[in-house]
Amino acid sequence: MTDAIPAGPRFDPKQRRAVLLALSLVTVLASFEATVVSTAMPTIIGELEGLPLYSWVFAVYLLTTTVTMPLYGRLADLHGRRLILLVAIVLFLIGATACAFAQSMPQLILARGLQGLGAGGLLPTALTVTADLYSVRERARVQGLFSTLWGAASLLGPLLGAGMTLAFGWRSIFSINLPLGVLAFALVATNLKESRAARSDPFDWPGATSLGLGVTCLLFSVLHGTGHAALPVEARLALATVGVVSLAGFARLQSSRAHPLVPLSLFSRAETIAPYFCGVLLGTTIFGVDTFVPLFVQGARGGTAAAAGAVVTPTMLFWALSSSIAARLIVPLGFRTVARVGATLIVAGFAALLACTLLDAPVPWISAACAVVGCGLGFMGITQVLAIQHSTAASIRGVATSLVPFFRAVGGSLGVGALGGLLSLGLVHRLGVAATETAGRLLAGGRGPAGEGPRLDPGLLRQALEQALLPVFGVLLALAVVNLFVVGYFPARADEIEPRAATPEAAVG
Repeated sequence: MTDAIPAGPRFDPKQRRAVLLALSLVTVLASFEATVVSTAMPTIIGELEGLPLYSWVFAVYLLTTTVTMPLYGRLADLHGRRLILLVAIVLFLIGATACAFAQSMPQLILARGLQGLGAGGLLPTALTVTADLYSVRERARVQGLFSTLWGAASLLGPLLGAGMTLAFGWRSIFSINLPLGVLAFALVATNLKESRAARSDPFDWPGATSLGLGVTCLLFSVLHGTGHAALPVEARLALATVGVVSLAGFARLQSSRAHPLVPLSLFSRAETIAPYFCGVLLGTTIFGVDTFVPLFVQGARGGTAAAAGAVVTPTMLFWALSSSIAARLIVPLGFRTVARVGATLIVAGFAALLACTLLDAPVPWISAACAVVGCGLGFMGITQVLAIQHSTAASIRGVATSLVPFFRAVGGSLGVGALGGLLSLGLVHRLGVAATETAGRLLAGGRGPAGEGPRLDPGLLRQALEQALLPVFGVLLALAVVNLFVVGYFPARADEIEPRAATPEAAVG
């Protein structure tokens, strides 16, 4: 059994401050890249003339980032956190440089894919290193810091992207990664001194292939299910089928291998199954708020694009603030209690959001509901990561940690894809197929050829969209209730134990 391997990584505790700075920079890099590109895309499209390929710039980054997360986790367990984190940083910086020099939209898409290959290893490996270096109490505060940095970078990313694009051109938004990444690389290379027992376990390439194929097909089946680049229904069903079959083959393969990519022991106990399942639900919550609340404000209430973006800002802001509070409560109250607080807040937030929709409440009340959801995400997000790390052995801590953001990304993508389908069905029921296609172009800011599609009365469109979004918010509330039930299976106590890095046999590099 892999869990029986007692030796985890060993680090020099004297160099933790420099390593913490490096991990903070890695977190900022990952967060900025998730948000800074969006505001520059109109300028990029105008220069590179790639409007039909617009969605691929985001989709390929999400795909390569998500698919590689478990692979990085397993490689970090086999070959060490330091080496894998350095490789991820290098790939990320090469991809960012290639983005800055792209001369066409296909080149930019390929570069974004390469950048995503590096990004997939940044946050999972950084979170794993914190588990190796810090006790539960310290780790909670460190990861609370990471959440605060992530939130701040997410809020500043769009503003930074817009400002740099206006001042220096769109290529500068990728160049800004270079000095931060080089500094993070130097700090990791010189301070993260790792000594570990020899591991001869082979890497599970068949498992990695089947997992990558399955996840890629599933994500493609929902990421390109709408809009001008929509795949036919038959193609989406075929992709979904291939994805499910590949993942079933992956699960069967893992059960028969001596050294699996993802140890099935992670899914044999409620203490780990519950946090992972909550990760899927949290991903749907995060993506759902970010996708459908702005659509409701702009499309159903007639607000501006700026108002639609601002309405969800409290979600990230209060997520960052509440993470710091939750970090101080985990050890005295335990994982389960803190997670229940977060899950209850998410239920309350979605109940308030649904009430705002039904009662025609003003936009500030919608923002307040998003703030409550953000508070719940802060309590849930940090607890989920720490509960997984607390419940797994050091020898599989890398892959166990990497599955946390992996399940959030997959759950968010698939969940929003399904909810988008529910929204489309509601619009088709109220407007008809042709009018719904016209509405989609209008909501996306597209004009289309003159006379294309039926003319839509703005009032009718707003009413239809508001009614179609009601079941979407209802499903999000129902999922939040399920999440509240699942957190009852989290580990109860967060025992104050020292990390393996502080054991007497630690080797100082």
